[in-house]
Amino acid sequence: MGTTGEETAYDVADLRRRADELAVLNDLARRLAALHDTRDVLDEVARQARRLLVVDVAYIMLLRTDVLRIEVVDGAMGSAMRGIELRSGQGLGGQVLSTGRPLWSEAYLVDDRFPRTPGTESAAQSEQLGGILGVPLVVGEEILGVLLAADRRPRAFVDHDVELLAGLAAHAALALRTADLFDRERTAAAELRTANATLREVSESRQRASDLRDVLDDVVIRGGGLPAVVAALGRSAGIVVEVRDHEGRTLAGERSPEGGPVVPVNLPSGHAGDLVASPTTTPGEETDRLLRIGATTVAVLLASERSVTEAELRTRGEFVHALLSSEADEASLRRRARAIGIELGSVATVAVVDPEPVGATAATAFAARLAAEVRGWSAAHAGQVVVLLPAGVDDVRDVVARLSGADGTTPTTGLAAGTGGPSGIRTAHEEARQTAALLLALDRAGSCAAGDDLGLYRSLFSRSGRGEIASFVRTTVGPLLDHDRERQRDLTVTLETYLEHARHHARTCEVLHIHANTLYQRLDRITALLGPTWKEPGRALELQVALRLHRLMDTPST
Repeated sequence: MGTTGEETAYDVADLRRRADELAVLNDLARRLAALHDTRDVLDEVARQARRLLVVDVAYIMLLRTDVLRIEVVDGAMGSAMRGIELRSGQGLGGQVLSTGRPLWSEAYLVDDRFPRTPGTESAAQSEQLGGILGVPLVVGEEILGVLLAADRRPRAFVDHDVELLAGLAAHAALALRTADLFDRERTAAAELRTANATLREVSESRQRASDLRDVLDDVVIRGGGLPAVVAALGRSAGIVVEVRDHEGRTLAGERSPEGGPVVPVNLPSGHAGDLVASPTTTPGEETDRLLRIGATTVAVLLASERSVTEAELRTRGEFVHALLSSEADEASLRRRARAIGIELGSVATVAVVDPEPVGATAATAFAARLAAEVRGWSAAHAGQVVVLLPAGVDDVRDVVARLSGADGTTPTTGLAAGTGGPSGIRTAHEEARQTAALLLALDRAGSCAAGDDLGLYRSLFSRSGRGEIASFVRTTVGPLLDHDRERQRDLTVTLETYLEHARHHARTCEVLHIHANTLYQRLDRITALLGPTWKEPGRALELQVALRLHRLMDTPST
């Protein structure tokens, strides 16, 4: 039976349509091959799916870990579908993913074969979806996602529709894999460029740090000081800095306003100061690294300076000890003095700085400042600090007053005029030492005085004066002293306190922490030892002076 004209015409039209579809697929394959961006591939596939299958909506779901997510929608009326996620088995797309084969529904909204989530149901109703066809995007044995085409009316998809969308999906899957490889390559290349840039930056930063170390090492080797370090940091690293000591005083560089990076300068003995950058310095890891290098060099210089200073102090201390306590001849002492920079002939005043009441460290620092102010020399000796000064006593007293702290942080200082030379210095030292001791005995710790400032009390330290005073004390209060020494009593303290408080019984009892009856008993015993006239004004005055002199004679070390 032959074919009719209509059948022949249908066959020709069908062949022509298939040829057109094949041409579109081939053209699409060429264009997809030229696309290296995943987003561009997705957009192109969605557009061609709508065109080839003549549908209202096309969308692509990609597999992200174990979740399908709608990445691209073409033809949607709104944004409800974008970003919807399905797990395997959920909805038509989830069924395609789980089975790995094409599936379709003639009327999706009323088709109960596909479990739906509230989100997918709402989106499908919003888009008024009817017939839907979905095919997997497969490369080899790997499913990349699902390509779906949908109408807003019921539609029965035929085998030819499935074949056509599957052919498009095959091209799309290959293009997606290629684009993904390009994306990974671009990402890897970008990461490599970033890593190379970071390595170059690190290498350049390390080179700058190495160059700075070389410059600062040269400063140390050449004997440059802190100003040279400040200059090197500015010249080699472009960082303006100031070096401060542990008390915040500027040691080198211009005083910098607060707000810039600060790096501490530490020594084994503790915090020695800070390296302070100007506020205009750009903070960052490299800046901190360069500042730490500078701080290390500053620490080396400070430690070196301290070592030199300590060596000088030891040398001067040994010399002063020999000067004050040895029998070395004057010629030898003068030679040693010149060797360490001390001119014995120019010493006009000797000061003895006692640690009371501030402690040894503060006393040593005070003596050093005093020596620096008058261009003299200081050294520790016998628990005190001896200062040899080329200035008169009055000038030195003025300097001590200027350096004295108002908060009670001044050590006790005894002064004595010297005639120069070893013997003159020894004599002056003994007088200054005795003056400092007497100041402590008179409860004047923290003050400064010369021997002439102490009036009558100065005679306590002369040989003849001590003998005469000892005789006076013995004649006046001898029986009282003997009684206390033999019987371990405190009548001497009771009498001195009683006289100092103008013979006021209540105040005396309060100071001595005794009962009034006890005081009366002690006073009766004192009367028995000294006689009934001890309470007369003239006699009481002699007793008070004798008791004070006795206490002072026992207190200073001579």
